[in-house]
Order: sequence, then structure tokens, then C-alpha cells
Amino acid sequence: MHRPSGRVSDDRFSAWVCGDRSVLGQPAEGLIDLAVGVKDVIATSEFPTRLGGVFPSAVVDTLLQVSEAACVTRLKSAGAVVGGKTVTAELATYEPGATVNPLSVDRTPGGSSSGSAAAVAAGDVRLAIATQTAGSTIRPASFCGTFGYKPSFGRYNLAGVLQTSPTLDTLGLIADGLPLIAAADAALQDFDNNFLDAKQPKKLVLYRTGHWDQLPESHQRGIEALAERLAAAFVEYQEQDSVPALEALVDDQRVVHAGELAAVLGWLLDEPEVEVSPAFHRFVAEGKAYLGDALDSARANIVHARERTQDYIKPGEVWLTPSVVSVAPLLGEGTGDPLFCRQWTALGVPCLSMPLLREEGTGLPYGPQFIMSATADRDLLAVGTYILSALKR
Repeated sequence: MHRPSGRVSDDRFSAWVCGDRSVLGQPAEGLIDLAVGVKDVIATSEFPTRLGGVFPSAVVDTLLQVSEAACVTRLKSAGAVVGGKTVTAELATYEPGATVNPLSVDRTPGGSSSGSAAAVAAGDVRLAIATQTAGSTIRPASFCGTFGYKPSFGRYNLAGVLQTSPTLDTLGLIADGLPLIAAADAALQDFDNNFLDAKQPKKLVLYRTGHWDQLPESHQRGIEALAERLAAAFVEYQEQDSVPALEALVDDQRVVHAGELAAVLGWLLDEPEVEVSPAFHRFVAEGKAYLGDALDSARANIVHARERTQDYIKPGEVWLTPSVVSVAPLLGEGTGDPLFCRQWTALGVPCLSMPLLREEGTGLPYGPQFIMSATADRDLLAVGTYILSALKR
């Protein structure tokens, strides 16, 4: 099904599984001739898909079902070129690949879209496709100082993308700027209007979340200072107390993620030719413990919350909230905690991580992210453009 390909010859930062170095870094206008990195859980006809491990081709074909993902076909139709496959954590979960953070090579780039974020941060590509089921787009984008965008749930066609949790799985985009994210979003939605109306937004809401105390105090101050600086650029400003129903989604996301993964991928543990990591074994075991009432209840809570999204995040509101609990951890300490992404992935709302804050001691970035109500994706990208302009004044 896949045409063989060699490794990228200059494998900087181990961001690449395979690819065509000759097309990387080539000048491009918009998406035309733009080399794009594709997370290695997404099918491409140019390059093999390995799913972050070494799996028999029959298993890969069974999991992906098509030779090229719908999202890849759409970007190619808009003029983009597949530059190669970027490293992913094993089966888009928690066992990391060899990728390091280009901003600090002794640290993780995050996961599971590690290679996508690292490839953009290193300048190999300006745009890469990622996925998110917990925090796999927003977290690595934050750690690597790039823009990361998780759209509303269901916004993009997932045909040809590894399924891990049908209730949560979402494509994501990581780029060096908002114009490319907006262009890719337009292409993936198959509409011509790529214009972002960056008019003054209605209301900025600082949401500290119920886990605010897990942030370093310097990060708390940084986010609060950013909110204070941006408040004058919005028509209204508000600080929102923790919402119990939203905080409950943190645990619901974990249960649904693990439970559904065990249901859709747990069979791999019984395949004699398949070798997976102890981390994957543990995640499947956790998920199997949720199958039944716990999974059904958590899934029902998520569905109910999505039906009431605008009761929490009102139309026109832009919520400012943390994206990560720290700067990128050192290698060997994992890919980072998706804590501050779980509830928003469960809620299915669009999220945008922007490289606006850096830690004083290390100089490393830590987000934050902006959130709007479900389906307000283009509005959120326009708000991001407006914020960048406001911060330059």
C-alpha cells in the first residue's frame, strides 16, 4: 500500500521518521509548494506510516484502512507538498520517540506530536499536522515555542488517521505563524475565504482552572500580567472562578481516553507479531478497568457538557488559561502532563496556543492558550491575529 522511502538525510533533532530533505525549507507562498510535516499516525501515499513503532504492514493497513488520509489529500489539493513523516509517541500515546526539543536539546518537545512541533521549531517545515486526544498538539506547541491549534471536535475529516478514542480524537495544526494555520484550516474545510477579520473582540476571560496552584508562581504571574496587558484591548474583561462542571471533565477525559483506547487498540496486545512498550500495556490495563459503567458515565458527562458548551463559554468570549504545567521537562521525565488540555479536549472547543510567555530562569516558552466556544474556530484564529497586533502597540 505504501511506497518505500529512505530516512531524511539530515535528521536534525530526530524530528523525522522519513522524508524528502530536498523539499524542506524551500520558499513557498501560502500553501502552494509548501512542505508540510505529517505526524506518523496519519496515512500518506508518499511515505510509509509506522505509528511510532515497528508494526507489521498488515496491522498498519488494518488500523488506517486507506493509503492516504483525507486531510493530506486536501492539503495537497491546495498546493502543499508532503515533506515527510514526523515522529510520534508510540500509537499516539505516552511512550516517546527519540525527538528532542530544538530550543533545549536536553528536554522533551512534548507528546505525542513531538516530531511535528520539533520540525516546525527547528525550521525544517513551517507547518505540520498533529493530533490531539488529551494535549498532544497544544502541549508540544507550547514547549517548542510554536503556534498550536486544536479545532472544534469533528471539524476535520479523520479518515486515514489512527483512531485511539472516537469521542476525543482531533486533528491539530502546528505552525510558525497564524496565517499558515488559517490557510490550512481553510483548505481542510474546503472553503475559499482565508480572510481573518481581526476586529476588537468582545470579552477576555481569565480562567485559572481548579489546578492553578500546580503552576509555578512565576507562570501564574506571567499569565496574570498578560491578562492585565490584554484587558484594555478587549471590550470587556472578567476573571472567572473555577467551574465545577468543567473541572470534572479532567477526570472524564482520562477515563474515556483510556477506556476507548483499550476498546479499539487493546487487541494489539494479543497479536504475537506486535511488540508494544510497557507504557502502552499499562494504559490499556487502565482502560480495561474503566470498561462498563465508568466509561459509560464519563462519556455521557462529556456529551452533556458539549451540549451545554455555550452555557460555560459564552459566544464572543475568549478564555485565557494555562496550556502546560511547566516548561518542557528534561528528557527521561516524560513528555509533560496534559492536565491543562484535558477538559478542553473533552469539551470539544477550539484551542490556540501562542508563544507569548517565556520563563525567566530558563528562557523557555510555556504557552498559554486561548479558547472560544465550539465552532468559533475562525473567530479564534482572528482573535489570535488581533492579540499579536495589540501586543505590538
